[in-house]
Amino acid sequence: MAIFKVMQINLSDQQVNEVNLASKDGETLPEYYTRRSAATASPSHRTITEAWDLYNTAAYIEAEDLDEVFEIGNIGPEDSISRAGPMHSISVGDVIIDTLLNVAWYVDTFGFESLGHYDDSYTPSPFIPIVWEEAAQYDRV
Repeated sequence: MAIFKVMQINLSDQQVNEVNLASKDGETLPEYYTRRSAATASPSHRTITEAWDLYNTAAYIEAEDLDEVFEIGNIGPEDSISRAGPMHSISVGDVIIDTLLNVAWYVDTFGFESLGHYDDSYTPSPFIPIVWEEAAQYDRV
């Protein structure tokens, strides 16, 4: 078993109110909402990196692999989840980090895509590309 960190975008009540008001009044939506929408509707290395400041740690999940993280994050069991903040079911655009290997993936429309090595001391993006020859050692998918 491994521990996986789940990163999600959860807008604050104030941000939700701003988006609703702008939408109702026909105004331009806030730029953070545009970045959030791109990361969750069309996730890619670029869209997630551009929205990285919106992501927060939602939970830590004990699981064998990414498929099991997805399953537990959607249907449980709850005792495999250690919540660190607001969490919704795991969905497209969420980031899953293997805390042992420090490798990150995002949930894509079908399956998972690698973001690379994860190092949160790097800014603005904590992702360092993985050389494909070494990728086989991170086979938790």
